[in-house]
Amino acid sequence: MTWQIAFIIATFMGIARKLFMRRYAQTSKVPATIPPAASYLFGVLPVGLIAGFFIFPHHITWSWWMAVLMAILSVSMALSCWLGFIAAGKIAIAPQQTIGMITEVSVILMGWTLLGEGLTTAQFVGGGILLAAATLAIFAPEKTKAGDFERLSTKTIMVAVAAAILLAIGLVTEKALLGHMEIGGIFLVSWTIQTLGMLLLASKDISKSTLKAFRGRELKWSTLLGLTNGLNGAFYIYTIYHSDNISLVAVLSNVSLPLTVLGAYIFLKEREHHLLMWLSLAISLVGVLVMTLA
Repeated sequence: MTWQIAFIIATFMGIARKLFMRRYAQTSKVPATIPPAASYLFGVLPVGLIAGFFIFPHHITWSWWMAVLMAILSVSMALSCWLGFIAAGKIAIAPQQTIGMITEVSVILMGWTLLGEGLTTAQFVGGGILLAAATLAIFAPEKTKAGDFERLSTKTIMVAVAAAILLAIGLVTEKALLGHMEIGGIFLVSWTIQTLGMLLLASKDISKSTLKAFRGRELKWSTLLGLTNGLNGAFYIYTIYHSDNISLVAVLSNVSLPLTVLGAYIFLKEREHHLLMWLSLAISLVGVLVMTLA
């Protein structure tokens, strides 16, 4: 399988994950640390273990630096998933996706500065346009249940931005780990460490009452979220391993923006946005075109 085909599959799994998480986060009754942890335990980890056993090679070069990278990955991904779940429950898909462009810009910059990957003028300019679009999305009012518009709270914005940056740190760290282990090792070792990080973060909120509340619907949605996330991650890692350029993959990943917003429009009925939000989306699409087609 070529990395281009893997990228297409990863993109559609990623879109499904975002739509599922938005719907689930709006109705979840348990602490926000628990659904991400359960999704990793019942969805992401099983996918990773299956992929790891069937995708070779598994060679791992153990070192203290690799241990540091794995610790950074575990912490950044656990915090990102927790904060991302909170943000998903409070922010509609369109502004959520546009603010999430901060992840793509951060990945490109970190891949360029820390991993020595190439950054073209088009990528640099397009990244600046995406950052401008994300800034507009932050200030775009959202429609309330009462039918009027109000701006996102500072706390909600900070949560969404922090989740985006932490996710970028996790993705770049995972790419760096590919210099210490082959792709099979990423699935078997790295994803196990990430799951442990999620469970450790959720442990402070686990009690008899939360476990009781988590049965049934919550468990079903967490598993569904985890499976789509796991498939998205498996094909994403396959893509960056075989393309050997996370900056390029980050640029191409921007095509998910309009597709995810379209999915929210069709399936979640999220159709009424402030003019500033539509302007932000239009600018972000310009950024995507500049980075992808130039």
